[in-house]
Amino acid sequence: MRIQSFRVSGFPGFKIFVPSFLKVLPSPSLWPLSFFLFLFAVSQTACFEPKDGCLDIEATNFDAAADKNCCCEYPQLVLETVQRFDTLQYLPDSLYLGTDGKWFRIKSVVFYLSDIQLFQNGGILTVSDSAQLQTFAPTGNDTLKEAFTDDFLLVRRTPVDNSVGDFRPAGVFDKIKFRLGLSADANRVIPGLAPGGSPLRIQADSLWYGRDAGYVFMRAIVARDSMSATQPDTLAFTRADLDDFFVEQTGVFTHQSGGYDFRLQLTVDYKVMFNGIDWTSGDISAWKSQIVANLPNVFRVSQ
Repeated sequence: MRIQSFRVSGFPGFKIFVPSFLKVLPSPSLWPLSFFLFLFAVSQTACFEPKDGCLDIEATNFDAAADKNCCCEYPQLVLETVQRFDTLQYLPDSLYLGTDGKWFRIKSVVFYLSDIQLFQNGGILTVSDSAQLQTFAPTGNDTLKEAFTDDFLLVRRTPVDNSVGDFRPAGVFDKIKFRLGLSADANRVIPGLAPGGSPLRIQADSLWYGRDAGYVFMRAIVARDSMSATQPDTLAFTRADLDDFFVEQTGVFTHQSGGYDFRLQLTVDYKVMFNGIDWTSGDISAWKSQIVANLPNVFRVSQ
């Protein structure tokens, strides 16, 4: 089949190609402009492909240019942890001056947080994430599958930003409350069956002491003096030590609407945590009791 091309008046460089069997029609140069506009519109429609994207304005990845709604990602509640020793930045395996005037070394501190709640107009709000986890039954040898709010955090020196989970409610909140450690039910989670990446899965530094004791809620490794040869002591706090220990703080915490993360800053002061400890005594039980007594003043939330 022979194809003949024609130039279009008023459109330099624009050609239309017409099969020879349409030669019975008038010359394309005589066709009205509206016909060419129609052909152009048809060709554009034929090439159109809908763009996938999130059309929810409250999502963090909102895309006004999208045609088909999908793949929305929502704001996160994020705790930025600032770990200090009084006015000094806390650095692992560093020396600090105790309240007794003697130097001691903090090698590491790690702790669990969970049951994080925000209060607004008398209501309690949490992240929307949930998890089905395998647990040991409270009695007997059975295992259970239980539903939990998935807001478990294992706080170390890094990362600084700890994402708690999806949190969409906006506005002003007047109180925050969280648990240091885990609930009695979460303490029965079987770590080997927890999802990959979960803070409740078995850690390289072994924060699970077996079925009876459960998880280590907080662990501090310290050396009682400045001598490099001094063997460090491990202070492990389980549910037997902390039970249901909550931190509550009132204030003004604002979550802006429109797809923004809700960022809060959690300051942890290790000078307060280790205040009043007599490192020369070597009495680990007494050290732990003093730390538990100090805990209500160790954590502070701000924005």
